[in-house]
Amino acid sequence: MREIVLGSGVKRAALLALLVAASGAPAPAAQAVTATATAKCTEGTFSGRFTLTYDMGTDYRLRKGRGAAGPYIADTGAMHVQVHHRVGTAQTTLLTRSKSGLRSDEAAEVPVEGTRVPRSGRAWVEVTFADRGGEKCTAEADLR
Repeated sequence: MREIVLGSGVKRAALLALLVAASGAPAPAAQAVTATATAKCTEGTFSGRFTLTYDMGTDYRLRKGRGAAGPYIADTGAMHVQVHHRVGTAQTTLLTRSKSGLRSDEAAEVPVEGTRVPRSGRAWVEVTFADRGGEKCTAEADLR
């Protein structure tokens, strides 16, 4: 019969796995999956882009929203962010945030942390980028 000798690294890994299992802590595979939805729009030379980062569990848990638009020529702009949810004909706006005073192509964050969105039905982010001169575009992206 052949004897199998395990190195100390293998022994430590096995011991760590047993301790994690005994503690009830979630294994790495059981952690939430992080996803992104990127909404883009263009109107003439004006364009905008917004990326929403969220965790996918029993619902979507929003983590971060970041976007930029431009050009704002001798002007500043704003982005208006909404997250919508619809099941059948019932639609709800779960988040409304704005960020103004943005310079051309300046990336800015919009606070979204912790907002929960049901996974049933349709969920999407809608962002309107605008400057004071009337240039604007609206972008949408589904959460999936």
